[in-house]
Amino acid sequence: MEQNTFATSIYVAASVDAAEAYLANGDSLTEFTLFSRMRERIDEHTWLGTASGYQHGLYYHVRRRSLREARVVEWHCGVELGKYYHVYPIFLFEARYFDHSTTDRGTYYHWISFTDPARRTPMITQGLATVHRSEARAFKAQVERRAGHRRAVAGPLELHSHTIYVDAPLELAVEYLSDPAHLTEWGYMMRRDGNALFDQYDRPIDVALTTHDMGAYKVIEYDVHDRESNTTMRSPMVIVPASYAFAVPEARGVILHRISAWPPTGQRDYGKVAPGDYDTEAINTKRILEAKAGNLASYARGCSYG
Repeated sequence: MEQNTFATSIYVAASVDAAEAYLANGDSLTEFTLFSRMRERIDEHTWLGTASGYQHGLYYHVRRRSLREARVVEWHCGVELGKYYHVYPIFLFEARYFDHSTTDRGTYYHWISFTDPARRTPMITQGLATVHRSEARAFKAQVERRAGHRRAVAGPLELHSHTIYVDAPLELAVEYLSDPAHLTEWGYMMRRDGNALFDQYDRPIDVALTTHDMGAYKVIEYDVHDRESNTTMRSPMVIVPASYAFAVPEARGVILHRISAWPPTGQRDYGKVAPGDYDTEAINTKRILEAKAGNLASYARGCSYG
C-alpha cells in the first residue's frame, strides 16, 4: 500500500547468529548483491563501494539492534560519509518467533527498504523490488551453503508485510496502539464483551502488546492467543518516523509497517484468514490516528508518504 516502502522476505535454513554475522559484514554485500561491491573499508562499521541502483559510489554504514528472538541489521547508504539518506532495516527472526512450538532453528529474513520520493530515481522505483527479491535469494544461498545445504530449503511459513503512512506523531501512535483499551477501536474482526475479547467467529482470545525501543523507531509486538487451540499468532508492528525513514528532518508522521506469518498453502484455521485483513486494519488505524492528530485532510490523500 505505501509506495515508498518495499519489503522482501525469505526463509533461511541457518541460525540467526549465522545470518546476522554474514549480513553485518560489508564484504558480504559483494557476494550476494547485484552490484554493491565494497572497494574500501573506512572503519569498523563503514565501507565505500559501488551501488546496484546508481552509476556512482556509495558509503555503506551498518548498525545492529536486538529484539528478543530477533536481530536487526540496518544498512545506511549515502554519497557522502556520515550523510546517509537510505535506510534498510533487515529483521532476522528466529523460526520460533512466529511459532513457539517449532523445533526449527532457521531464520526468517525480512528486508525493509525506504526510498524518499524526492531523491529516488525511476530506476530505483521500477527495479528495486525485483532486484531485492533476487538478492534475498542470493543471501539465502550464501548462508545456507555455509550451513551445509546444497539446495534451497523451503520454510514452514511465509512472511507478509502491511505498510501505510500515518500523518500523526510517533508518540501518539505508540501510546494509542500499545494500549489494550483501544484494541477493538482500531482492531478489525474483534469484539469485546466486558473484559473478554473474541474474534469474528466468537472464539475467545487474549491479546498481549509489548513495546520495544529501537532507538529512532519503536516495535510493538502484537500477540493474539487463541484459547481453544492454545496457539499464538504474532504480528509485530514497526513504527518508524518518516523523518528517519527518508532522512528528511522536516518530514511529518510515521510509516506503520506490520509483519504477519502465514502457511505457504491453505489458510489459517482461526484468527484473520487473509493477509488483506491486516491491510484493512492498517487503513482503519490511519483514519483514527490522523483524526486524533487533527490531520483530517491527510486520509483522503491515500496510503503513501509524499
